[in-house]
Amino acid sequence: MTALRAARTLLLGAATGALCLGAGGRLAMRIFALLTTRSAAFTLRGTFNVIFAGAVAGVLGGVLLLVAGRFLPKRFGARGLVFSALCYLIATPGFRPPRPLVFALCAPAFLAYGFALVMLDGRLAKGRQPSAQNAT
Repeated sequence: MTALRAARTLLLGAATGALCLGAGGRLAMRIFALLTTRSAAFTLRGTFNVIFAGAVAGVLGGVLLLVAGRFLPKRFGARGLVFSALCYLIATPGFRPPRPLVFALCAPAFLAYGFALVMLDGRLAKGRQPSAQNAT
């Protein structure tokens, strides 16, 4: 593994984490507040904090992909699912409040994060393959 590949994976982890875990987590918080009829104050500062936390968690997921990637299945679908589940299982002890609704609302964000990171990292690792149409 090269330093460039590791840096790329960590950067992809931060970007996909900010989008999927950060923004997705903020959306899950909003849905939780609506479903439980709790009053919730959503501020721009709070949103940026959640997105930043998603980026940090995404970098940690990138480290996990670099370390455990060779043990994951090779097929994209299975690889994305196993990686998503691994990230989700590692993160669940930190979910607050620990309710089934919170676990259910956060699961889609982790699925999106795991599949996005695995797909982008795999695609960039292989480079763009020329299509049969362009090879003339």
